[in-house]
Amino acid sequence: MGVEHFFLYNNLSDDNYLSVLKYYIDRGIVTLRDWPEPWRKGTQSNVYRDCLDQYGNESRWIAFIDLDEFLFAPNAETLTGVLKGYEGFPGIVVNWQVYGSSGHKKKPAGLVIENFTMKARTDWIRNKHVKSIVDPAKTLRPLGAHVFEYHSGEAAVTENFEPVRIVTSGRLSRGLKRLLIGIMPGIPVDPYAVNRSPVKRVSVNKLRINHYIVKSEEEALTAMKHHIQHKHVNEMNWLRYHDRNDERDAILCGYVPALKKRLLIQE
Repeated sequence: MGVEHFFLYNNLSDDNYLSVLKYYIDRGIVTLRDWPEPWRKGTQSNVYRDCLDQYGNESRWIAFIDLDEFLFAPNAETLTGVLKGYEGFPGIVVNWQVYGSSGHKKKPAGLVIENFTMKARTDWIRNKHVKSIVDPAKTLRPLGAHVFEYHSGEAAVTENFEPVRIVTSGRLSRGLKRLLIGIMPGIPVDPYAVNRSPVKRVSVNKLRINHYIVKSEEEALTAMKHHIQHKHVNEMNWLRYHDRNDERDAILCGYVPALKKRLLIQE
């Protein structure tokens, strides 16, 4: 998608990440930093702040995303080509498209983008959630994991150039919503968002993030146990809420052959 460099923060990984990344580290494509801080509320903001401080002056744009979030341009060859249209703005927010388990109870073999092709409908309320691509020269600090504060009170925009002002949801409000989804998982509320965009329309024509938040049921429950920030969240309610398989959308499957080749996976 035209990305030139990756700043990867290793937060206590215990898999074979070095064997996969060595090729890219040696060629200057990946910068790997260890971040041994135990996961809790604020850890991700600390990582994002460090990335801005350490690497902001060498980057035109930085997208702040997780490894289960796949950022791409659905109708363009590169992200960089799309971002040329946003030169005057401090940041762009990109909507999620949340993918479910596709019926997998256990972790399947193969790639995420080929195994999980069922997702929530495009305009599902949780897909109003965003992640940010920022101009580091105009960015002050992260406001949580999803949105940022910019110099001179400037506002980020959506892909449709709508200005984004942040709305904060209180703990009591989120707690009540969690009680509701425990009774009615299909009710159109978002009980997990803290800082969110007030823009009502989900738009993923120019920029899009496929969020594989669930993957298999086994992987989802394992991930929940490792995240202290979710200790007050009912795991099965969380899983039922996010495991949306409303429609098939295999938009990234066209990348499977090239990705397998890069990962040295034999088909």
